[in-house]
Amino acid sequence: MQILEEKMDIREKLATAKLNEISHAKKQTETFVQSFQDAQIRDQTRFNKSYQEIVEHFKTQANNETEIYGNHMNSLLRSLSSTIEVFTEAEKKRKSLTELMQRTLQREQKRFNSSYHQIVENFGSNSNKTLHDLIVNLQKGYEEMVRKRDPIAFSAYRTSPLTLQQGRKVIFDKVWTNVGNGYDPITGVFTAPRAGLYHITGLILSNTDGSFYSRLYHNKVVASGSYITGDGYKTGTFDVVFSLQKGDEVYIAGYHGTYYSDMIYSDSEIHVTFSGHSVA
Repeated sequence: MQILEEKMDIREKLATAKLNEISHAKKQTETFVQSFQDAQIRDQTRFNKSYQEIVEHFKTQANNETEIYGNHMNSLLRSLSSTIEVFTEAEKKRKSLTELMQRTLQREQKRFNSSYHQIVENFGSNSNKTLHDLIVNLQKGYEEMVRKRDPIAFSAYRTSPLTLQQGRKVIFDKVWTNVGNGYDPITGVFTAPRAGLYHITGLILSNTDGSFYSRLYHNKVVASGSYITGDGYKTGTFDVVFSLQKGDEVYIAGYHGTYYSDMIYSDSEIHVTFSGHSVA
């Protein structure tokens, strides 16, 4: 019995110790839970405060932005209003100017009508001879205008040599320009399609070692000569302004005198040319 009582005492002590441990663990748990709750309350309070601060800051910023945009919009509206006023004033001035121009035009129209009627009356009182002279002058003026607006021009060349005997015409058989069809590449002769002033130029190249003499002819009469001498290639030029009648002929040919020209030289690089155009 004594042994049994001792065992019971031991078990009672162990149970009491376990109960104490459980009671201590419970207190620790309650303390931890309370601490966690306190921390959660503090965090919630801090979050709420931060949230309120953010909301207040957003409201303040939104108010500031709204005020800035409002001021900007007011400035734009004032600028637009000022621009509208400027356009309105300009429109008023334009209308006033238009009305002034219309009145001026009406006055000028009346003046023109009066002058026109006076001219018609004066014209009706003139003789038939005066009317005929007027028509003739108008016709001449019209023909002169047409002539000036209808140029004559030619420019021809050779790409091969040509033996230039006495009196033989230089045939520039290739044509760059022939406005008015005055130049004939078969004969080498330019025939004036109408009366007027013409600027005529020519370029001749010789490869002879002796004298070289060519001439520019106007209606078979010598108008200009080109004489060159010396060794190797030699260049002769013509530059004349003629007062030609319709049908007059101009060309380049060899000399008809004691001397005679030898060979004109040209190749694909084009060393000889004959050109002319109307100037008046």
